[in-house]
Amino acid sequence: MVKLPPQVTRRAFELLAAQPLSVSGLPPEKRDQAVVTAVSDDAGHEHVVSRFGDAVWDMRSMYKTLNTVASEKIIVWPQDIPSCLLLDAKAALYTWLRRGRQGWARPSGATFTGCARAGIRTLRYLSSQGLSSFEELKPIHLADHIDHLWTVGKLESHSIFLRLQIVDLVWAFRDDVERPMRLSPWGNTSLLQLCGANKSRNAIVSGKTPVIPPSVQALLFNYAETIVRAADAEMRTSNGDVAATWKRRFTQLRDAVLYLLQISTGMRNSEATGVRRDGWRSEVRKGITYHWVETVEHKTGKGIVEFLAPPELIAALAVLQRAAEPLQERLRREIEWLETMLAETSLGDREVPNGTSKNGVLQRLAEARASRDKLFLRLDGKFGDAPGSHSRVGVLSQRSCVGQLNVLAKAAGVDWKMANHQCRRTFAWNVANSRLGRRSLIFLKWQFKHSTISMTQLYAANPLQDESLYDEFFDEVVTAKTEIMSSWFDDEAPLAGGAGRRIMQSRAIPIADRENLLRHTAEHVNIRATGHGWCLAEQRGCVGEGLYEASRCADCGSAVIDQSHRETWRSIHLQNLELAKIDCGPAVAQRANREIARSSKVLQELGVTEAGTDE
Repeated sequence: MVKLPPQVTRRAFELLAAQPLSVSGLPPEKRDQAVVTAVSDDAGHEHVVSRFGDAVWDMRSMYKTLNTVASEKIIVWPQDIPSCLLLDAKAALYTWLRRGRQGWARPSGATFTGCARAGIRTLRYLSSQGLSSFEELKPIHLADHIDHLWTVGKLESHSIFLRLQIVDLVWAFRDDVERPMRLSPWGNTSLLQLCGANKSRNAIVSGKTPVIPPSVQALLFNYAETIVRAADAEMRTSNGDVAATWKRRFTQLRDAVLYLLQISTGMRNSEATGVRRDGWRSEVRKGITYHWVETVEHKTGKGIVEFLAPPELIAALAVLQRAAEPLQERLRREIEWLETMLAETSLGDREVPNGTSKNGVLQRLAEARASRDKLFLRLDGKFGDAPGSHSRVGVLSQRSCVGQLNVLAKAAGVDWKMANHQCRRTFAWNVANSRLGRRSLIFLKWQFKHSTISMTQLYAANPLQDESLYDEFFDEVVTAKTEIMSSWFDDEAPLAGGAGRRIMQSRAIPIADRENLLRHTAEHVNIRATGHGWCLAEQRGCVGEGLYEASRCADCGSAVIDQSHRETWRSIHLQNLELAKIDCGPAVAQRANREIARSSKVLQELGVTEAGTDE
């Protein structure tokens, strides 16, 4: 595979490394000149983009991903906030950027900018309370504000944390600000704990991402595949004239392939929009063909990763690749235009010949170069890519992806609010529930080529895979097992099977925290679906014969038969009754009567009469 192009603007590392780690104690004129962001050109010359004293901090050079709109990479410092509050907030952020925070990862561009932009709201709140500096801030000010955000604002934990993180930074870097707080703003706890952090992982616990319902998945998937087939057929009949059809088809096709990619590989949105031209490969192992799609994983910093993909997705990406060619060509022409403008400037020039900021051209050139081979492209009408042009090409932003997925859902006749991260969780949910037998094993065979392949075997097949996706598989398996076992401990739920009877007997034992106990148990217990019950055997005591001879599970000490299997056992019982009517000799009659007794016992324990009516 060809190496991926660089995904980040060239940062001026020597210039940035020469900056002070803190602005504390610096005279105002020197403090305001401290460089926040800087870039370098192809010749290695360094250019300042933002300084501490600027009213606007341009953080675009800190971003490694392309799926964020430019406006979200800019910090505009308001002028209606008391100067002491604003300067100390900027000082804490600057120190965080330069020095990092003990025990915390270095802030990414999105983390840093998100903290600053959200923090401006908190600064305005403090100003509205009559505070002119952090020195005047007391825990009571924030206690009331947090309560308001919870109860009135209805904000989630992560949003509250993001709003108040600026205050936490000013406290953490209190030796680096002019007028520090005298007391911890969080009293005897921490911001993380106030926002509902998980103590074991020191992370914010947010609401669980919803799984896209199977019925919605089916409608969306079928609709998206229909769009891909139609676009493919149209381009094939256009005699290679892609430009003649792409305007009508590209947006719809791009959105359809985006959904197919995210839902059938588990890619995050930044990874999906990072897929490039010819960024996939196939290999044959033991007669089975595996398809891998390459992208860059930014969240944990792994870099280049590969995701296993079904063949239908590879075909869809190939169709999108043909349709994206006109936009990719526009990017190549824009790159040539930008390079020409920069070549006509001198080292000390601040602007290029058309009057545009040289720094802006450098950053746009880096973005265009990183985008030129991408597939999920869009036209941005706010900017031009050449003289007289009223639009330019860029990678689809995360926010736009959400909007376009909802457009796709509406066109498919689906009443469901889509979000990018739902696709990854839904993919993990499909894998977990297929493996447990709660969903058809066809999904596993379609996605992973063999329904019996273990996750360990699959992970070992390619070291470039996303490790965290396998963690999500495990989490979903544990969640699914917990849901299954939770229903078994419902006092009113009848159970059959040897293990089922023991569970019913154990219900009388009081348990202080049943939810935690069940989840802990789910992490270690083995649960397999047989189609007519749940098997808890660790060593497959019946050697798997219970899969084909259901009656073995009726009295098996490792079997649980619950309400979800009622209809299955009704059918089994009716089949046994039909078998008993056939005159095939005493051996068959004896076998049929034994089977009838077992299925009858299961039905009675599940609250169903032999006639098929509930007791």
